[in-house]
Amino acid sequence: MVEPSVGPLELQYQPPMMPPARRGGVISPNSLVLVVGLFIGLLIFAGTLSFHATLLIPVPCTGCTPTTDPALIAYRDTIRVLAWVSVVTMDLAVSFSVAMAWIVGGSRGELSEGTRRGIFLFATVFLVVWLVFSWLQYAIFRGIISIP
Repeated sequence: MVEPSVGPLELQYQPPMMPPARRGGVISPNSLVLVVGLFIGLLIFAGTLSFHATLLIPVPCTGCTPTTDPALIAYRDTIRVLAWVSVVTMDLAVSFSVAMAWIVGGSRGELSEGTRRGIFLFATVFLVVWLVFSWLQYAIFRGIISIP
């Protein structure tokens, strides 16, 4: 009886393919859109916050004597604090939604070009409408309610 000779072992499986090596220092377009979306969101937050701050700073009354009534001072301070909380939270929400629209519109490869354009258009229109309505709201309330 002749024993079969033991030859080299044949590979029964294919080794896993290694991903292509990344080139150092090159940012992919997908990552660039994500970073730009985050940066735009931060800029929108800073811009809308400063825009609303100019509307909420009280106009000095040159001909008026300052009031000393503690109830009136507390009321004015409460209105100012609530207005600032409203402005900061709403501006943060608007800037976050615009940034997320940029991130979602730029990061998903399975979205069609029309859907991506729609997301970017939503972000732009939403920001413009927010600025117009907020300006009108504070302009109207400043004219109706005099808060010195």
